[in-house]
Amino acid sequence: METVYFTFYEVIPGTADFDDYLEARYLVFCEELGRVDAPGMFSSRGHPIETDPYDACSRHFIARHKASGVVAGFMRIIMPNEHGLNVEQRYVIDQPLPYAGATADKIGEISRLAVTPHFRRRHSDQGKPIQGDPESEMTLKTEGVRHHQPELVLGMYREVYQLCRQTGLDYCMAAMDNLFSRLLTRLGFPFVAVGPMNPNVQPARRVYIISATEMERMLGAREATILQFMQTQLSPSEEPASQA
Repeated sequence: METVYFTFYEVIPGTADFDDYLEARYLVFCEELGRVDAPGMFSSRGHPIETDPYDACSRHFIARHKASGVVAGFMRIIMPNEHGLNVEQRYVIDQPLPYAGATADKIGEISRLAVTPHFRRRHSDQGKPIQGDPESEMTLKTEGVRHHQPELVLGMYREVYQLCRQTGLDYCMAAMDNLFSRLLTRLGFPFVAVGPMNPNVQPARRVYIISATEMERMLGAREATILQFMQTQLSPSEEPASQA
């Protein structure tokens, strides 16, 4: 698999890329979905942004549409820190966890992951300049139905996997609804529920954990092409020019 439409990379605080990222977070989580209260803060360009204290202990990533340069998706990985993870403050997490090695210093959190509105397209929109809705394309279908993998979401999860392997982060937690977690599991990502559904968030979500080692094992057995994609480093031609 190759990244046909999108390029994925880490963004650093204080750069124009980071402003784009925080502005996109505001547009999705504050303005569109209303899931996060706007902090009343602005980028260096004067545009509203979404940010919180966890940003200081996170690694941040965006996906850009190659043809237009527009931000198509984004996420952060909250790294182990003295304050804990965001999900620990908002969800019930059952103990013990299903992995004996899942200690606090080995667990991160996949957080603020989203696809921006204009990039949520079905594969039936083929021929239009942008495609890649995760929930429309996350299942493997027969030829001619929906046979392309969800490049945008897989590319972002590749960044998660590469970061885990580079930093020794063996596990990640994420709060997800049942639909998205089932789609990811069907594709070969072994997310395991570790708590009850929280009905006070919309849509209702619960916390899941994934093991990088278990993901390698399952993808290697079921979806070797996807595992190869996850383990492939970005080529120099895919690296974006600096926009700082």
